Amino acid sequence: MLIKTRQSEIFLQNWEAIQSGKYRYIINEGGSRSSKTYSLIQCYLNLAGLEQSRLTIWRLKRTWTKASVYNDFISYIKSLDIYKKSDSNETELVYKFGQGSIEFNGMDDYQKLHGLTQDYAWLNEAMEARKEDFEQIDMRTNKMIFFDYNPTEEQHWIYDLKRLPETLVIKSTQLDNPFLEPAIRRKILGYEPTEVNIKRGTADPYKWKVYGLGIAAKKEGLIYKYEMIPEWPEEARFLAYGLDFGFYPDPSACGKVGLYDGKLVLDEVFYEHELTYVSQGDEVSINSLLTDNGIWKDLIIADSASKTGIKELRIAGRNILPCQKYAGSVKDGIELVQNYLPILITERSLNAKKELDNYTWIKDIRNDVFTKDPIDDYNHLLDLLRYVIQKMQRPKKGIRRVN
Repeated sequence: MLIKTRQSEIFLQNWEAIQSGKYRYIINEGGSRSSKTYSLIQCYLNLAGLEQSRLTIWRLKRTWTKASVYNDFISYIKSLDIYKKSDSNETELVYKFGQGSIEFNGMDDYQKLHGLTQDYAWLNEAMEARKEDFEQIDMRTNKMIFFDYNPTEEQHWIYDLKRLPETLVIKSTQLDNPFLEPAIRRKILGYEPTEVNIKRGTADPYKWKVYGLGIAAKKEGLIYKYEMIPEWPEEARFLAYGLDFGFYPDPSACGKVGLYDGKLVLDEVFYEHELTYVSQGDEVSINSLLTDNGIWKDLIIADSASKTGIKELRIAGRNILPCQKYAGSVKDGIELVQNYLPILITERSLNAKKELDNYTWIKDIRNDVFTKDPIDDYNHLLDLLRYVIQKMQRPKKGIRRVN
């Protein structure tokens, strides 16, 4: 049983490689939104439909797997109208399809990593994986292993695999995805260091190399240091929820912010596109997601740029206040946040991790130096950190520290 849906050239290259039987490792390396993930989802559905097999998908943390590729997979099969609730085990993250089963795992599950066997394995966002974890998966995989990633590092153990005769490397960029939304394509093309993009302030050589061209590059100029923690510490002092309004292509983001042992703590609550402020009927909205996450009377500090959003949520009963913005507030806010580093983010805060891995100072490309201005990107959850910490203090230089 083969699924019938639109396909990119990247899917066709992967499927041809699978059918050839020549390869142990199929590496999908390239830029952002090049159809790597969705092409491999299509391959997995076809494999499960054609043969009795066990197919696994892995990321470093199970919570990350669920928040990313699992949700992408479920959304995709629902869009094809082939989703069956009876075939889905949402507790174990297993979906039965055709003759096979597709299982979503984290490398932090020691028992599965060191005991589970499979016919096919897929390392999603494979740059996260440690070599020793890959080796456990490798020795327990009967047929083939897939990888997909943006080459965010100049040196990595995966690059050694690329040299093996049993490996196929499929390179891709956003130009290989004919189904990419125009707004996203423009965003990626804006990173190219052309004279036009330099004048617009969107040019970024690192992002263009990694996310535009799919070329390995070293990340420099990061603004914040961070550490991952399993969950919100019981001893942490809650400050407020932060809320950054967006729609598309920017998301609406909400996070729980607190202090623990002199460090800021961030727990991502939601990070969604195309949300209205308050539900009309059964639609998902910012207000409904706040309720779903048990937030009602808790203090919320929101982006003051959306007076309408704050007003509607206040009418809906939310304890919501606007953040404080003034000339220089972004830089001042960053300085405040830097007093409480490293930022502690919970394991489920996948988008916060992505932002922290990419939020940098603007680079003066002509002079090859970093400025004291941050990029206006990868900053939705990070902005709400500023909103909360600045609201706790007077919006002036020399403000007192929150202890």
